[in-house]
Amino acid sequence: MKNIFYGTCFVILTGLFSSCAGSPASSPYRPLSDLPAANVIGTVQTKFETLDSEHLKAKINETAYFNLMEIAREEYQGNIDVRDITWIHIGWNSGKHINEFSARGTVISLGEFSNPKAAAGGIEGATVRAAEQTLKNIPQGSGIAVVYITAPDKSTTDYVTGELEFIWVDAGYTIIDRSQLDKIREEQNFQLSGEVDDETAVSIGKIAGARIIVTGSIDGEGDLRRLRLRALDVQSARVIGAASERL
Repeated sequence: MKNIFYGTCFVILTGLFSSCAGSPASSPYRPLSDLPAANVIGTVQTKFETLDSEHLKAKINETAYFNLMEIAREEYQGNIDVRDITWIHIGWNSGKHINEFSARGTVISLGEFSNPKAAAGGIEGATVRAAEQTLKNIPQGSGIAVVYITAPDKSTTDYVTGELEFIWVDAGYTIIDRSQLDKIREEQNFQLSGEVDDETAVSIGKIAGARIIVTGSIDGEGDLRRLRLRALDVQSARVIGAASERL
């Protein structure tokens, strides 16, 4: 009886310890085994917060992926992806009323970009790389609205916006004309230029009939200057593509 008692206590204490340490790691998302010839170049890890529960694995997988990709793009250059993603539920932040997670993934190189200009330096190369990275998981033919790109000067904004539209049209996407977007802004009394919040950007995209809206900016100084793009699904308002390229 004594052995049974101690054994039962051990099991209970072990269970309590496991629950305090967070839930077990999830099964790998986007398994590396799908790409047997992949060139592994490193690993990334992050912590993130979300209202989604750990039981909604598909949503947590997606959130973990985009958070890890954002960090991977800060640390690695070129055409990359994150595979073998696992995450654990750290706990519930009662102060923020939100779930906290930790995620880890393997960074792989997917080889050269399809556009040779991607190897160029400065804003030209950064724009090409960001264009390909942002929409790489979005089907060709999708309607894209570039709602805004902010930069220190108008000429840079015009250059980046124009190049993105040209690259994406050439890749088989449908681009909503900028004059149509400006007309919608004016008719709906939206801000006529510069950055707007995600809710307003999505509203503009819906009215224009776009499936995807793209927003972006050039920020930082010196070696820290980067072109950042975000692609949002108009129906769900979720970020489904992103890029951060050094200029």
